[in-house]
Amino acid sequence: MKEALERIAQAEAANEDAQKELEKQMINYRQEKEQAVASLTETLKAERVQALQEKEAAFSFDLKTEREALLTEADKDQSAFQENYDKRHEAIVAEIIERVKGTYGS
Repeated sequence: MKEALERIAQAEAANEDAQKELEKQMINYRQEKEQAVASLTETLKAERVQALQEKEAAFSFDLKTEREALLTEADKDQSAFQENYDKRHEAIVAEIIERVKGTYGS
């Protein structure tokens, strides 16, 4: 009986030691996983920031290209408007001069 009690006590001590060891392993495992999650989170944040910067650069380039195209088109329109104005102005001035000559003589 005494021997059985000693074996039970030894088994309980071994179980307690095993439980403590498992708790330590669980704590270490949890810490490793938390570090892995933190590392992954930081990596994903950095990738997201980089992706956003790349998109912003692409949008900025697109906007710059579109702005230049619009300015070029505006310059062409302005030139065409000025050319048409000059032609019509000359024609109207010549017509007015002809009417004045016709009305009042040369």
